[in-house]
Amino acid sequence: MKKFFVGLLLAFILFSGIAQEQPEPEQNQEQISENLIISKINFSGLKKTRNSYVQSKVKKFIGNPLTEDELHELETAIQLEGIFNEIKIETEQISGSEAQVNVSVKEKITFIPLPFAMYSNSGYLAGGIVLDTNAFGRKDMFMLGGFLTNTAKTGMASFSKQPKGHGIPGFSIFFSGSKRSPEFQNLDKNLILKYNDVLFNFAFTLTEKLSEHFSFANNFKFVSSATEAHSDFLGANPESIKVGSTSLAFGYSNSDWNGIFMSTNSASISAEFGITDSDFSEFRYPLSFSFSIGEQHIIFTDRLRFYQKYSGFYAKDFNIALFREQDAGSVNILPGDFSTDRIIGGNLGLEVSLKKFSWGMLSLYGDYQLVYTRDSDKEYKFEHGPNAGTRVYLAKIAFPALAMGLAYNVPHHRWQFSAAMGVSF
Repeated sequence: MKKFFVGLLLAFILFSGIAQEQPEPEQNQEQISENLIISKINFSGLKKTRNSYVQSKVKKFIGNPLTEDELHELETAIQLEGIFNEIKIETEQISGSEAQVNVSVKEKITFIPLPFAMYSNSGYLAGGIVLDTNAFGRKDMFMLGGFLTNTAKTGMASFSKQPKGHGIPGFSIFFSGSKRSPEFQNLDKNLILKYNDVLFNFAFTLTEKLSEHFSFANNFKFVSSATEAHSDFLGANPESIKVGSTSLAFGYSNSDWNGIFMSTNSASISAEFGITDSDFSEFRYPLSFSFSIGEQHIIFTDRLRFYQKYSGFYAKDFNIALFREQDAGSVNILPGDFSTDRIIGGNLGLEVSLKKFSWGMLSLYGDYQLVYTRDSDKEYKFEHGPNAGTRVYLAKIAFPALAMGLAYNVPHHRWQFSAAMGVSF
């Protein structure tokens, strides 16, 4: 499902007359001694978040030497939770060999009733969601909402619970229902398929944190697409289908926070196997593989970040209703209604922080994108082009970055505007 953009909220943020520069975080003035051991970590300022939850995230620091590097790693771990606006760390010696760390935080707004609107080259979208990114004070996530586009009416709901580790997995449940008139374009932006269907999607995922940096997920999914009126697609009609599938995924992530940007190295790989029952053919057994590799790190100055990401998707015996969009190749230079069963691509570029305000941070980014994908005529084609825009990172709301940008497809001499919330459902 396409990314969407919270237009009203972005407009308010960018043009609010009360915005002020955000003060730099206070630094701990205590003298740090490497002869001391961290014996206790105290949190103050918690309102919605449970103390037991944050303690479970920082217990690995208990018993470690009190050093600048250790305190930096502690701040990164707390920042990665994404639910705190301000983090202040102080130390206090409590015995000849022990010290306690006092962490003062301010929580972001995590319960968000949100109307949204988006317009791009491929159409419009409007609707609303109720989102809680810190449900029950344990960073569980709840979402309920619906939206209307030029081709669909959709309702959806999801709930996810964080894994506790040590053999206690987390889980997520997702359900959506849509009445759609999907349209598919080829790389030349010609309409190649349009039909009506009623689509139901249910997914259940188990997640396990194997270690500090490695994770594992096992997904079970059921999709039902009942087609109605349709046009021909290269001589073949879209089928009403039922698909059951399971997938295994492994992921790696390692991050570091510098007070402005998060530096991250990440990688993931997954494989999915399913069984398909359709109107016009016998049982089929679709198979797919996907991968993603990315990094972002500071260069030259704390306000400049280099980033790159490469990903790919390969499927065999997939129904067109299950094809992936350009996000599967880490690009946005392709037509908005283009989907494919085989794609590999990537981008690399720079992002600079322009200014920090009380409500967040504004940045500019620019990258170059390359993608190799299979078009509707089964031919593989290479596309490339530049992409640039702006991002807004919200300080007081636990919400992904808002972004809007303009991409140029060089082979097709075509501009494409995009606006997104930075997250897909």
